[in-house]
Amino acid sequence: MSQSDSPFPVRDYLHPRFWPTWLGLGLLRLTVLLPYPALNFLAKVLGLLGYGLLPSRRRIVRTNLRLAFPQLDNPTIHRLMRENFHSSAMALFESALAWWGSEKRLKSLYRVEGLENLREAEAKGKGVLLLGGHYTTLEISGRFLAYHVNRLRPTYKRAHNLLFEAVMVHNRRKMLDGLIRSRDMRDILRNLKQKKVVWYAPDQDFGYRGSVFAPFMGVQTATLTLTARMAKASGAPLVPFYSERLPGNQGYLIRVGPAIEAFPTGDDVRDATLVNQAIEEQVRRTPAQYLWGHRRFKTRPRGERQLYKVRRHKSMQRYTGLLTLLSLPIVLYTVWTALRNRDARYLIERLGLSATDIRADIQLHAASIGEFNAALPLIQLLQSEYPDRQLLVSMNTPSSRALAQKRLGDSVRYSYLPIDWQWAVNRHMQRVQPTCLLIMETELWPNLYEYCFQHGIRNIIINGRLSRRTIEAPQWIRRCLKQTLLYCYFVLARSEEDRQHFKTLAGPRKVKLVGNIKYAATPTRHAAGMELGRPYVLAASTRDGEEHWIVESWLKLEAPRPLLVIAPRHIQRLNNILDDLKPFALNIAVRSRDETVTADTDIYIADTFGELDQFIAGADFVLMGGGFKAHGGQNILEAARAGKAVIFGSHMDNFRAEARDLLAADGAIQINEQSELYTAIKTLLEDSSQRARMGTSAQAFIEAHQDIAERYLDELQQLCPVLNSSEGRVTSDEV
Repeated sequence: MSQSDSPFPVRDYLHPRFWPTWLGLGLLRLTVLLPYPALNFLAKVLGLLGYGLLPSRRRIVRTNLRLAFPQLDNPTIHRLMRENFHSSAMALFESALAWWGSEKRLKSLYRVEGLENLREAEAKGKGVLLLGGHYTTLEISGRFLAYHVNRLRPTYKRAHNLLFEAVMVHNRRKMLDGLIRSRDMRDILRNLKQKKVVWYAPDQDFGYRGSVFAPFMGVQTATLTLTARMAKASGAPLVPFYSERLPGNQGYLIRVGPAIEAFPTGDDVRDATLVNQAIEEQVRRTPAQYLWGHRRFKTRPRGERQLYKVRRHKSMQRYTGLLTLLSLPIVLYTVWTALRNRDARYLIERLGLSATDIRADIQLHAASIGEFNAALPLIQLLQSEYPDRQLLVSMNTPSSRALAQKRLGDSVRYSYLPIDWQWAVNRHMQRVQPTCLLIMETELWPNLYEYCFQHGIRNIIINGRLSRRTIEAPQWIRRCLKQTLLYCYFVLARSEEDRQHFKTLAGPRKVKLVGNIKYAATPTRHAAGMELGRPYVLAASTRDGEEHWIVESWLKLEAPRPLLVIAPRHIQRLNNILDDLKPFALNIAVRSRDETVTADTDIYIADTFGELDQFIAGADFVLMGGGFKAHGGQNILEAARAGKAVIFGSHMDNFRAEARDLLAADGAIQINEQSELYTAIKTLLEDSSQRARMGTSAQAFIEAHQDIAERYLDELQQLCPVLNSSEGRVTSDEV
C-alpha cells in the first residue's frame, strides 16, 4: 500500500458551491463509526428511499434486469430491483469504509480465494491485467486487494463533481500504489512494462468508437476492444477479479480466477466475448450486486430500437421550448392555410390530431412539389419492384398533396407530416409504424428524427442537400442540427459538396454520395406544350421582386417582342405582382381570371396549379426564377429535361450542383447582373440554333443520368430491412 501522507488541498474547495458536497461527505465520514450491521440496515432504508424517489433510475435497473434475465418472472425481477438499490446504497458506505476505515476492522471483514492465480500471472514478468467489473463492491474490494498486492494500480473514470473527485483520488492514492485514467492506453502499457498489476473494468458503454458488439448476458453489447489491444501490446496475462458481499453480515469474498487462456485471439468480437463472459460469471452469481443503475446496453447496433429513453441534449430541449413558444402563431397559420385551401385534413393532420390508421412499410416524406417531383421516379420504382409493400407519402403543403394524388392516385397512402411537436410526431408515427422513413433533401426535424432513433425506425435522407449557409449558421443552430443528424440512420447525398457538408455535422460513416435524383427520368410521357396562339418565353417559379427585375430587362428589347409568360412560385402573390408591374402600364392577362391572350397582350400571368410543365414544354426558352434575387434558386432540371435552354441568376445556393452541371453541359446561361439578363435574352431570341443546341445539350445531360433512381434503390435495398429481402419483390421470372 502507498504510504503517501500528502495533505488534502482543502483551500481549493471552500467556494459555497462545494458546501453541499462537504456536508454529504461529512455525514458519510461519520458512518464509519457505525457497526457493520447498522450500516447494512441504513443501506436498506436508503435503498428503499431511492427505489421510491428515483423513478428514472428504477426504470433503467428494471430494463437491465429484464434484458439480462429474461427467464425471471415479474415478482423476482422486482425483488432483484429492490436488492440492487440496497446494494448500490451499501456501496456508498463501503466507500467510506475503504477511505477512512481502520486496517484492523477491514481485515476482519473479508476472505480471499485464488491468490495463487495472481502470483502465477505475476511470475511471467509482463505485468498483469486484472479484469474487474462494475460490481457494487468495487471500492472496498480495491482496499482489500491492496493488502495482498503492493504494485496495484487501478484505472478510473473521473467523477463529475470536482470535490468528490478530489476526495476519491486522495483516498485511493493513500491505499494504492497509484491511479491510471481508464482510457489512457499509454499509461496502462507503461505500468504493465514496469510489471505492475493494473485493475481494469471495461464493462462501460463508450459508444461506437473503439468498440464492437459482443454478447453480454445474452444481449449484443458495445464492448471496448482496448482490453485485447493492451494484452497484445504488453504480453500481460488477463486475470479475472471478482468480489461479492456475503449474506447475513458475513463480510466479503474476493476471488482471483485463472488467467484467460490464449488471449487475445486476434478476433475483436471473440476477445470481447471472452471478456464479457468473465464478468458475466460474477453477475450471474450475485445478480443484485452489479451496477445495473448505469445504461450498460445504451449503444445499439445501428438502426435498432433504443432500450432506454433517450437523454435529451440541451440543444434539443431549447428547440422544443422555442417551438412551444411559437405554437400560437403556428396554429393560426395552419388554420389560415386550411381555410384558404378548404382542406380540413391539412388542419387535423398538421396538428397531429388524426386518429386514422395509416400503417405503412415505408414512409416517404416530400415536403413540397419540388421534392415530390424529384421523388416520383423512386416512388414508381418502389411500386414496380415491391408491389406488396405499403407506401405512405407525406408532405407539408396542400399543393404537393394534390399533385401526388393526381400522379399516384390510390396506389399509395397520403398524410400531411405533423408540426414537429413531440406529442404530434409521436401520434403520427404510432399511426404509421414504418420500418423506414425516407426524407427528401433537407427536411431536418429534430423531434421526428429523435423518435425514429428511439424506436429503431431507419430514417434515411434521400438526395441529401445541405447549403454552406446552414454549415455557417449560428452555433446554437449547428448544435441542434448536429444532434438531429446523430439521430439520422444514413444520408445519401446528391453531390460531393453536400457530402462534405453532411460529414461536417453527421460524421463520415453514415454519408454516401449517390448523385442528384432530380436527374432521374420519370416514366410518364412529356407534357404537351401549352398553346397560347403566340410564341412565348417563360419566366418560371419567380419569387418576390424578380418579376419587376425581369420585366425591366424585357422592355429593353426592340418591338415586336414575343409574349412573356410569368409563372410565379407562389400563386397567392398575384395581387403583389400586379402592383409591382403597374408602373410599366402593360397589357397583362391573368390565367386564373380566364383572361385570354391576344395580339396586344404583353404579359400573361400563369397563376394556376399543375400546369408549369406544360408551359415549359411550349416555351421558346425558360428564365428560371428564385436565383435572380437572393432566394436560393429553383429547380432548373425540369426545363432541361424538356429540352429547353435555361437562363438563371447568381443566387443558386440551394441548387448549386444542378447549376454547375448544366453550365458544364452547355445547357444553360448564368447571369450576375441585370444588363447580362438583357443580353442573354436577346441572344437566345435572335439565335434559334443556339437555344436549340443548348436545349439538346441540357436534355442529353439529363438522359445520361436517368438511371439515378435505380442507384438510389440499390442503396436503399442495403439500408432498409423491408427492401433487402426477396419477400414481396417482383423478380424477372414473374415479369
